[in-house]
Amino acid sequence: MSIIPFPAAANSWIRVDLASILDGIERGEIVGPQPSLMLRSDGIALLYPGEVHSLAGEPESGKGWLSLATALEVIRGGGQVLYLDFEDGPASIVARLLALGATFAQVIERFVYVRPMDPFAAPAFYELVRDLKPAPALAVIDGLSEAYALLGLDVNSNTDAATFLSTIPRPLAAGGAAVLEIDHVVKAKEGRGRFSIGAQHKLAGVAAAYSTDIVTSPSRTSDGLIRLRVEKDRHGHVRGHAHGGVIALARIKPHDNGTRITVTLDPPDSTDDDSLDGEFRPTQLMERVSRYVEENPGAGLNQIRDNVRGKAAWVDTARSILIREDYIRVKPSGQKQLHHHVKPYRVPASQPRPNHVPDTAQPTASPRPHPLRGTRQDTVQHNHHQHTNRVPDPDADLERIQAKFSDDPEFTL
Repeated sequence: MSIIPFPAAANSWIRVDLASILDGIERGEIVGPQPSLMLRSDGIALLYPGEVHSLAGEPESGKGWLSLATALEVIRGGGQVLYLDFEDGPASIVARLLALGATFAQVIERFVYVRPMDPFAAPAFYELVRDLKPAPALAVIDGLSEAYALLGLDVNSNTDAATFLSTIPRPLAAGGAAVLEIDHVVKAKEGRGRFSIGAQHKLAGVAAAYSTDIVTSPSRTSDGLIRLRVEKDRHGHVRGHAHGGVIALARIKPHDNGTRITVTLDPPDSTDDDSLDGEFRPTQLMERVSRYVEENPGAGLNQIRDNVRGKAAWVDTARSILIREDYIRVKPSGQKQLHHHVKPYRVPASQPRPNHVPDTAQPTASPRPHPLRGTRQDTVQHNHHQHTNRVPDPDADLERIQAKFSDDPEFTL
């Protein structure tokens, strides 16, 4: 069949004004895509506004619960959700939303449900997109194989994958929505690779891709545990929070004989799963982040990263632990995450400081490995051994090291 492309407002074959973009970057108005939806319990977000994402997995691997929990997150924040359902039916989807905690009024006012069953009609779809007021913050496309079939497209064709992307997901993303495609994987695990059933362009065409890995199958009467893996992250703001490729552990818990369901996305390092590494606690950075939020209530994520001294990845780790342990709470505000102080975190006095050289009366004892790398580490160790006629003073050594490298962006306590 012939697909009518989304009507453009103007000819796109023109030179883009990069000067205005650079001006916006200089003023801080343009910062590039930042994830803000599908929040983990520590405030880390997985979905980018205005971008297309994929969530692929086996049947009954929690994909629907994850997408509807994200829909409820948007609804409770005052946003609107568009749900294009090519697989299920309205009664089932609404029942799940209500079980998650949505009210009747929220469903009516902020959840737009469409169940396409006729051949694709471009004018009707584009009219639907234009008439959505406000524009949806989240658009879910549930059942990619069925959607392809309805459009007369072949899931194994890269050309058809590009056609589908430009026909439905990208027009929705152009309006600012985080688009989430729910897809299937092939049955044989060894033949899956990184992605779902069909053409490779399905992966190439999305900004971020996630897959589900069943640990315990969820049901209306028993708890489920799902590993969520990040398979692609074009913009790079998500993958750094993964452990061994696992970005979150989805805990799906039924209550009251299945009439209520809670879905929680926890960081992978908060589990007792032996397949994940233990957690490193950057306690000095945790105290710095805690103090900054105490002094700057409502601070945004970028403010914390810019103003807390230390490597950004470890600052994010410190912030995540503080949120999970309820020293800090996050309140979404539009696309921003605002941080508020709950209780102060201070490095326990009885706790050995990170990087602390063990007390010893023997000058030639090897110090505990310092986090510095390369020649700097060699220099520190060399200086320590130069003065063999004195008893080492670990705290004084540490202060000298801090003073020397405190302005070095690669140095983090």
